[in-house]
Amino acid sequence: MLIGVDFDNTIVRYDDLFHRVARERSLIPAALPATKTSVRDYLRREGREDEWTALQGDVYGPRMADAAPFPGVIEFLARCVREGIGVRIVSHKTRHPFLGPRHDLHQSARDWLIAHRFFEPDGVNLAPEQVFFELTKSAKLQRIGALGCTHFIDDLPEFLLDAEFPAGVERILFDPGGAGAEHGLRRVDSWPAVAALVMDAAQTSTLPGVVRRLLDLPSAEPVVLEPVAGGGNNRGFRLSVRDRRYFVKAYFHDAHDTRDRLEAEFAFSSHAWALGVRALPQPIASDPGEHIGIYEFVDGERVTAEGATADRVRQAIDFHRAVNQDRDRDVSGAMGDASEACFSLEAHARTVAGRVRRVESIDPQSTTDAAAAEFVRTRLGPAWQRVLEGARRLADASGLAWDDTLAAGERVRSASDFGFHNALVRADGRLAFVDFEYAGWDDPAKLVSDFFCQPAVPVSPAYRAWFLDAVFEGRPGGARGRARADVVWPMYQIKWVCILLNEFLPQSGARRRFARPAGDWEARKGAQLEKARITLDALASAGAHLS
Repeated sequence: MLIGVDFDNTIVRYDDLFHRVARERSLIPAALPATKTSVRDYLRREGREDEWTALQGDVYGPRMADAAPFPGVIEFLARCVREGIGVRIVSHKTRHPFLGPRHDLHQSARDWLIAHRFFEPDGVNLAPEQVFFELTKSAKLQRIGALGCTHFIDDLPEFLLDAEFPAGVERILFDPGGAGAEHGLRRVDSWPAVAALVMDAAQTSTLPGVVRRLLDLPSAEPVVLEPVAGGGNNRGFRLSVRDRRYFVKAYFHDAHDTRDRLEAEFAFSSHAWALGVRALPQPIASDPGEHIGIYEFVDGERVTAEGATADRVRQAIDFHRAVNQDRDRDVSGAMGDASEACFSLEAHARTVAGRVRRVESIDPQSTTDAAAAEFVRTRLGPAWQRVLEGARRLADASGLAWDDTLAAGERVRSASDFGFHNALVRADGRLAFVDFEYAGWDDPAKLVSDFFCQPAVPVSPAYRAWFLDAVFEGRPGGARGRARADVVWPMYQIKWVCILLNEFLPQSGARRRFARPAGDWEARKGAQLEKARITLDALASAGAHLS
């Protein structure tokens, strides 16, 4: 695989810079939108084409150093190089401006790449000879073909649709503004979306070989992997081999996301299976280097929003009890802590506060992003402050110290992200619990809170006392544990509102795009924002802690 990438307006983002330089020269009104296109169109409408041409020479020349990379592009290109995916930068760029001083535009671009560590081993780690600035569009097209690019990413639909564009190259339109949607090209709206698409293609191409090796299948054995919908962070496939069916899971991985989801899920599943628990898929094999796990394929239907019945709550309780039998014996090897494991009230508050801070940093690049940022600023942030103050008061009234650490004997093996959204109903009504990517040792108060707070398949609070009894009765510190559960529950209600906004965050959005490479992400973000609003409204009406 060899990824070719355009430079201007694909790697480098000029919108703010064009607007700023044009304002410095008093060429445009202050109210004009801060985009390159707005500046260009305004000057052309005013009959000032020469001033626009001269402005380009300045921006692409001496002011080039002030331009910023698009969010996520450096991380994506560095990841490609680390993982052995070839990268070449191929740009059509004249050597000198058409008007004004004869700046060397090629050298300005190379200086920009140097300043952003494109050629450093701890940066992108490209070689200088892997960057090509061609003088004509025709030369750029020829270079793409001569290099043997398998994919090419460009911001200009007319370039990708050129009759001379090399055959057999996957054409990807980088189009954050959505202007090219009508051209019929494969469109991506951000660099995390590019990463999801490319890494999906890279992993899919090697998957059959990995599966054959893990299952010890002969090279002639046909391997057909059918995508299975449903995962939010990873990709799943159904595989039928002879008389058995398997679920093959390709896990998201990234240098900025250090959670090893494969290791966590395989360790927890192996532990549960060794204890005789069968309410989950059997783990079969895994390849940590390829981030692939193979499990038993479970025939079943997703639990519907109305499906959180008393019988299913009982099955969830039985599952939790079963994986916590023989607590002092780890039959699968060392099991680590759960994702975001918390062992003090202070740790719970710190974790949720971190979630709130992350969504407070939403970059309002689109109308949907701006609406989400406003929701966080005016509603979610203030609600969190009220919840935190109420939790502190309740802890004091219950005699719970904010910084006391939960003893090892009071911790549980937690499926984490545990709920009916991660369960399948077999034909006989038995549940199979799935998705243990965040599993490990954790506070039982967090387990209970997540079970009742997750919004995908809501569980009636009427079952909460029963669930608390099952988790805490007869356990060390049981009464104290129940009191802790009451303190952290409203905090986790806020956490789950934040989780609904994950699509707006670069790292989480990258996982979602890896799991579902196709899709209208602006529409999905809008839907998630509406869910967050509804969830917060419901919490406000149900609990005095938000008033």
